[in-house]
Amino acid sequence: MGAPKNNEKEGKPDAGLLPLDILLKVLCPAYAEGLIKYWRESWRMGFPISVMYAATLRHLSAFFHDKEDYDPDAEKLGIKKLHLAGALFSIICMCDTLLNHPELDNRGKDWKDDKKD
Repeated sequence: MGAPKNNEKEGKPDAGLLPLDILLKVLCPAYAEGLIKYWRESWRMGFPISVMYAATLRHLSAFFHDKEDYDPDAEKLGIKKLHLAGALFSIICMCDTLLNHPELDNRGKDWKDDKKD
């Protein structure tokens, strides 16, 4: 038996640090809503950054200013989704766009350009 590997020194990510219990509990309803509204892997196609930014702000505003914990649109579909989960989903989508769909990064464009998409 060899010596144990030192993943930290090798620069490997430690996925064990992720709070998977919280992420699963919070994000699963957000992805479940997408299953009903769209299709299973639709989020992988990417979203324009401006669309996800606006969604993030709507969810955060409803949570903070309106003191609304759960998204009433999701509740109409029978899903109990936190507004914070909607904001997290939108932020994850923005990260995905930056990494995998740079053509959808429309930050700083004139609002008229968004109407053409």
